[in-house]
Amino acid sequence: MTACNTTVGVGGRTGTTRVGGSVGSTGSVVGIGTGVGSGVAIATYRDLFLNGPSDARKAHRKAMEDLKNGHYDAAAAVFENTLQRYPAHPDATYFLGLTRIYQGRREDGYALLKSYKEPNFFRMTTEVQRTAAYLENKPELSADKIRETMNRNRNDGYNRDLREHREMTTWD
Repeated sequence: MTACNTTVGVGGRTGTTRVGGSVGSTGSVVGIGTGVGSGVAIATYRDLFLNGPSDARKAHRKAMEDLKNGHYDAAAAVFENTLQRYPAHPDATYFLGLTRIYQGRREDGYALLKSYKEPNFFRMTTEVQRTAAYLENKPELSADKIRETMNRNRNDGYNRDLREHREMTTWD
């Protein structure tokens, strides 16, 4: 769930007040801050679900619709293509794993989910890997229940990562 936007920005300052704005491929941002020195600000918008190069994002939107509508082979083809082009793409790994489970190829699906790595989100990575290892031993679960559990735990891990980051970078 990393953010990869192409962004063009402009900024200026008066004294210790800085004002800036940017327009990117998925949104625009305006910011103001005070302080001494220099810094870098990164803002993202609508990139929490699908990440990576924009061509992969566009293809994944279609693949997600295919997955939701039961067109598993079409969805799998998109995620496989992404992994050929971007071998460590976390969303392609995750959703191909879920797709394999829907296709009845649970062993392959769980192998992908247990190999999932999101380099900037340790807790999310851990939740996906641990949940997949746990659910692998629950053959009675439906593919829908597996998806619901995986998504819930992945989101919980992501939120813990954000909370920990916020706690480390701010103080009251």
